Amino acid sequence: MHSSNTLPSILMIGCGHMGKAMLKSWLDHHLPPSVIVNRSTFSLPSPHRLVSSIDDIPADCNPDVIVLAIKPHQAKEVTPALKKWANKALFISVLAGKTLEGLGEQLGKDAAIMRVMPNTPVEIGKGMISAIANQHVTSQQRKIGESLLHTMGQVAWLDAEEQMDAAAAIAGSGPAYVFLLAELLQNAAEEQGLSHDLAKQLARQTVIGSAALLANTSKESSQLRQEIATPNGMTERALNVLMEKKAWPDAMSKAITAATKRSKEMAS
Repeated sequence: MHSSNTLPSILMIGCGHMGKAMLKSWLDHHLPPSVIVNRSTFSLPSPHRLVSSIDDIPADCNPDVIVLAIKPHQAKEVTPALKKWANKALFISVLAGKTLEGLGEQLGKDAAIMRVMPNTPVEIGKGMISAIANQHVTSQQRKIGESLLHTMGQVAWLDAEEQMDAAAAIAGSGPAYVFLLAELLQNAAEEQGLSHDLAKQLARQTVIGSAALLANTSKESSQLRQEIATPNGMTERALNVLMEKKAWPDAMSKAITAATKRSKEMAS
């Protein structure tokens, strides 16, 4: 049985890129014997068991938590076989666009479900995980769920499920925007005549160091920016270009709006 200082045992349905990132974090934090269902095989340390389909779940499998990490359209295929755990286990869903109500209709009206939106830095314990739970999740189950989520990074509990679309657009997709920044910095450095390797080193470590600095201060991002941009200096000259209304401010706003809209379209 789960105790407060250990992770719960899990039954994980699906284990793609995000699933593997989450699983890596849990294995690093001494996950109790668990079962992973995934069509393609990968190396999994014992005593954990990897099976290729729902039908192969061992009869003695009695998980505290069932993690749904399949593709959203596969939910209908697998949920009927999971209903038998609906009054025993906590369900944690990583399925983009699948609402608590929609999942509840498939798993049973009393199923305790937590919907989470992690991002890829969960793999190294630096993730941002947005979460919301339905009314059937008990305070004990919430603690159990949080024990898993907190191994992966910071957890933000949303006030309403409607906020999940914006949270997904910012934090879920956000690492891709940061990687794009590193990519564009590198490209620009090469345009200025620097070698590929030098441009890559300068761009990457600048993004890495800036993020680490942000992590170690309570200052607003805007203050950190202003501290670098001395009046009439070269940073200010660059920021004058980037901060033109039609440049980054409009582009970022449009990008997040587009991503939020797409998240809403995918909801079911």
